[in-house]
Amino acid sequence: MKELIIRNTEAGQNLFRYLLRVLPDAPSGLLRKSLRKKNITLNGRKAEGKEILQEGDTVRVWFSEETWEKFSGAGKTEKETESPDFPFSFQDMILYEDENILILNKPAGLLSQRDGSGAPSLNDGVLSYLKDSMTPAFRPSVCNRLDRNTSGIVLAGKNLPALQMLNSLLKDRTLRKYYVTILFGTLTGEKTVKGYLLKDKNSNRSFLYRERRVGAVPIETRYRVLRNFTAGGIPLTLAEAHLVTGRSHQLRLHFASLGHPILGDRKYGSRESIEASKALSVPCQLLHAERIVFPHLEAPFSSLAGKEWKAPLPENMKKLLP
Repeated sequence: MKELIIRNTEAGQNLFRYLLRVLPDAPSGLLRKSLRKKNITLNGRKAEGKEILQEGDTVRVWFSEETWEKFSGAGKTEKETESPDFPFSFQDMILYEDENILILNKPAGLLSQRDGSGAPSLNDGVLSYLKDSMTPAFRPSVCNRLDRNTSGIVLAGKNLPALQMLNSLLKDRTLRKYYVTILFGTLTGEKTVKGYLLKDKNSNRSFLYRERRVGAVPIETRYRVLRNFTAGGIPLTLAEAHLVTGRSHQLRLHFASLGHPILGDRKYGSRESIEASKALSVPCQLLHAERIVFPHLEAPFSSLAGKEWKAPLPENMKKLLP
């Protein structure tokens, strides 16, 4: 018999989902049958599986040691299950931390999550930093992604309720996200830009359309110009963008469609903007997730309600500004 005490990082999920995570190789039908026959109990009582787990709950599983090892994957030694090394100063990336969340400032050039290339990711840093929080039923994780060469704010949940809260805010778009960028040319004023985005996964390239078409999703960006300036005799614009929707390459596409590509963007830039990027020695798109504002939240996250966090501009942007 195995006795499992629910930790605070694991609370908030239903019992059956918890069992699937603890015993990933067990057939779901076997787990349901074990619940019916009281071979799996919650706090000493029969359970259906839909009960929401609380910190301190006791789950008992009456499986033999051999059966437990077989279904829990205890013999596996995959590197994916380990807390990886992170060859960066993770502490320097932390903008805010409490018992529930991390707000991080990702540098350009670092992946948000693994992409199969073997390159380190910010999520690896989260796993290494919070390795003591990891259990078979919970792994901390980043909740939003930035392109590899986009810098700025990334959120991570330290426990399951926090992950659920952050993912909900991102899904319903109540967490306001603001970016700053340096654009090629002189753009003025402020505007809301809409359209439809179609992602080609094979080429990792997105396409923007004015009219709806099959497979395309609606996107919306609001921007305002902060200032116009020149660098090396090249006219540039510093702008702030509010990401109303959050789709892959959305801002890069929208500004390119306005005739003012993001400086350093070689995928969606024009011939002129790419030449300007080379002349100014800009190696990647100058796009920075600078600011987030939390909406109203209930306990245990009420301390975050209405709060704003800001990530300082990276050096590759500051050096161009007058």
